[in-house]
Amino acid sequence: MNAQVGLCRPGDYGGDVSHINLHKTFCIPHGGGGPGMGPIGVKTHLSPYLPSHPVISDLGNVSRGQSAGPVSASPFGSASILPISWAYIKLMGSQGLRRAS
Repeated sequence: MNAQVGLCRPGDYGGDVSHINLHKTFCIPHGGGGPGMGPIGVKTHLSPYLPSHPVISDLGNVSRGQSAGPVSASPFGSASILPISWAYIKLMGSQGLRRAS
């Protein structure tokens, strides 16, 4: 992903699933005991099979009947690390991100 930021769109590649991990590309250190974090893009035909959560009922198009249930304690991952990536992206701007790529 590092060499592609601002130059292409992973959704155009034709894959059914894309996981954009935030480490390296957007200033998140790898390791440290925490889970990876980043958006996962899934085509519509796979949405019924996405993880659900027993407490939070509104997770988009996820039907609990077809879902395998939760895959971790939190349906949102390690959200506390997202401000680091957000700040990096805002500080770099679109031109800076392209230049860094």
